[in-house]
Amino acid sequence: MSRGLATEFNTHLAGDAFIAYTLIEIGVHGGSIQRYTDAPYDIEAYFGNTYTAQGNFLGYSEATETADLQITNINLVFSALDLTNVRLLCNSNQINQTVSIRRCYVNPSDSGGALIRDATGTIDTIDIFEGTIGGYRIEDAQDTATVTIEVNSQFTNFEKRSGRRSSLKNFQREHPTDFGMEYSHESMLDIKWGKK
Repeated sequence: MSRGLATEFNTHLAGDAFIAYTLIEIGVHGGSIQRYTDAPYDIEAYFGNTYTAQGNFLGYSEATETADLQITNINLVFSALDLTNVRLLCNSNQINQTVSIRRCYVNPSDSGGALIRDATGTIDTIDIFEGTIGGYRIEDAQDTATVTIEVNSQFTNFEKRSGRRSSLKNFQREHPTDFGMEYSHESMLDIKWGKK
């Protein structure tokens, strides 16, 4: 499937060998976005945004694509030896932050290692995965440590039932001075209205 890519790009992908780099965007609590790449140099793409070649992004699990509607997730792996990653990515505020993963390719006809670009001069990429952070874990080994970020697809909570709970705490989120649900946890036997 061509995914709407330019002919030159499709021809390149059908070739015998190519060099690809991963571009990752992670939303951070407070509104900023962290951009990483596994390239040996920083990559400037998408309206001047720079993807940093910091050496802490170690890889990600492959995503499978099928015709069925299914819940998928992938894991991003970072080094935990740099405490900046731990402080930034491993906190509860990161849950439900957006993540996008793209792949860009080196132009084989360019001896300088330039990336393939579209007609407007923007780096041509393939979207690999988009989702939200569902959790994280830190793993320590004898000689290293890693941070694994679980990224869930948009259908992760597809079967979740939304609604309100009839508890005082839940009710007071919107009405902090109202105690109308103070005794909602007690037996339903006393309530006559609404039942047959």
